[in-house]
Amino acid sequence: MLLGIFAIAPRPAHAACDVAENASLDTAASILFNCSSTMALAGLPAGEKEFVANFYFPKTLPAVETPWRGIDFRVQPERYLRTLLAYGLKDNVSIDWRIEKGSQSWCHAPWFQDIRERIHGMTRERGSRLFELSEHQRSRAENWAIGFYNGVGCYGLGQVWGDPARPKTKGMVFPPNTFAIKLLFTTAPVSRVPYLTGSKIWNAAIGEGGSVQEMRLLQVDVAVKDPAAGALTGWVFGTFMYDAYAPGDDVWSKLVPVGLMWGNDPELTAKKYQEDGGTVQESWVNPTVAARFFSLPRHHLGLFGRLNGPVDNFKSACLACHARALDWGRGIPPEGPVFDEMNGLLPFTINPYDEQALRHYFKNRAPTEPFVAETQSLDYSLQLAGGIFNFRRWVDLKFSSQAAETRDVAPYIFEAEKSGNAEAALSRILPPTQDRSHVGPSPFSRDEP
Repeated sequence: MLLGIFAIAPRPAHAACDVAENASLDTAASILFNCSSTMALAGLPAGEKEFVANFYFPKTLPAVETPWRGIDFRVQPERYLRTLLAYGLKDNVSIDWRIEKGSQSWCHAPWFQDIRERIHGMTRERGSRLFELSEHQRSRAENWAIGFYNGVGCYGLGQVWGDPARPKTKGMVFPPNTFAIKLLFTTAPVSRVPYLTGSKIWNAAIGEGGSVQEMRLLQVDVAVKDPAAGALTGWVFGTFMYDAYAPGDDVWSKLVPVGLMWGNDPELTAKKYQEDGGTVQESWVNPTVAARFFSLPRHHLGLFGRLNGPVDNFKSACLACHARALDWGRGIPPEGPVFDEMNGLLPFTINPYDEQALRHYFKNRAPTEPFVAETQSLDYSLQLAGGIFNFRRWVDLKFSSQAAETRDVAPYIFEAEKSGNAEAALSRILPPTQDRSHVGPSPFSRDEP
């Protein structure tokens, strides 16, 4: 429900986010790098406080616990997955995920200040269409999320963002044992999605003018850089969903494992799935959860039985979506032929009956292999990719004459720029059957119109 904040003037953005008109590149970049949120906030509910980002990035690689390392995820996927969740919850539940108090164990990714809501720092995710979450869901729902990295992941981010005005993405890879966890909340009401009854509620300033609305925890994603997965992608991704009907005494114990994924099954084409009875071999999907969604129009959680969460696009899969993380080495305009070409090169989904496109999209990529040739891979981190994307667009807008000094990789040149013929370029890289339902301001955000 919308929380009534009457007769309260909108709260201004953090003063620490103000950039003087004549500020230098270094000064402006430092201010915005450290800014938590510039979004509106109509009023702060009693007992709440504003989100404060934590960008503590250790200078040396920290030692961390790795309780998952003794478990073979191929043999015991559910045990491995539950171990990852326990690791992510251990430090953060007791502080309600408020890691800003000088935490040296967890951090956020920078450069989302213009799209983070002001109470919990969440950013907009892909919205849920009718009947995607439940047979009773008769209206669209908004979904918002926030991610956290462990100390090893924070070290990896720090290797890129050591200089807020000159991020170093060349050759970027996260160290082994990098771990990330993300909480996803929804506006879907329990009357339409009954299994959300009793879920954790957060207030979020997501309404018009920063008005505050209650959201319920729906999904929790986890990811870890595990050397045991090095033969395929180097990463293991997993997801949970809240289930009111699951046994447990609290919200966190009612998180049900949806599945675990260590590869993309690139050979699982439409023909193999529909005609030959092919199934995923590089994932474990909880059959009980899968059965719950089978009768809905989406049919599967991910394409042809691959893994994705309830919030995510059922035409994609966790690892495949994150394999798109890259740095163009330049800013991308918010509209026009270059923007259109970018979305064709880096689609959220593909035509599932185009086998060539499917094998490319679901290819098992090494951490250093970019989705688009001649760009810089960002090792499966959409958070890092999104921040870099936002930074480079800001540089082009405010400091275009200094853009070259802010990058250590070559800028990507689009076909539309080479030929001057945008239509011809698009016809080569964007098939007419391409699903473009997810084109948005950034290819690394799951937000959409």
